[in-house]
Amino acid sequence: MTTGETGPTPGERVAGHRVVLAVYVGILAVAGTLGGLLGIVNPDGMDPELFFLVDLPATPLGMVVFGVTTVGSVLGVLLLVVGYVSRFDDDGVE
Repeated sequence: MTTGETGPTPGERVAGHRVVLAVYVGILAVAGTLGGLLGIVNPDGMDPELFFLVDLPATPLGMVVFGVTTVGSVLGVLLLVVGYVSRFDDDGVE
């Protein structure tokens, strides 16, 4: 920054939506990885049901689908609610 500037330029500032999206994708990657590991270990009594409707096999692929879909939908709904509510924030930064 040079003398006289009051804050970071748009190029120097990290956009909030990009950060949230990166964290969301990172969390989905962790959920998929842990689901795959659980599918490999395959403990007894593990019968995943997607949204209590679809029976998934207790294989690594089934557990990845279960983990990513469940975590993604719950976090996605929460992020949509936060995005909607943030439109009405009078003190928000533009």
